[in-house]
Amino acid sequence: MLVRCDGTRSGYRLLCNGSVYQCVCGQTGCVQSKTATCSKQGFSVLGKCVACGAVGQHVLLAPEAVGFRRTLMQDPQTS
Repeated sequence: MLVRCDGTRSGYRLLCNGSVYQCVCGQTGCVQSKTATCSKQGFSVLGKCVACGAVGQHVLLAPEAVGFRRTLMQDPQTS
């Protein structure tokens, strides 16, 4: 499962390295500010899925792997 986007940015041929999200329809990809900016773009800047058109129906894949820490509310047994 992807954690960071391994697509390439159009025009630059560099790795995208953006966060990867998954839509309720199953589509995965990164969020970009312009259309067709990354070869594995899944969502527009407004959160519109490129596959099904749903808006705001995506979640970050593996948030613990991209810097979000668990809190006591999420895992009270660690204190």
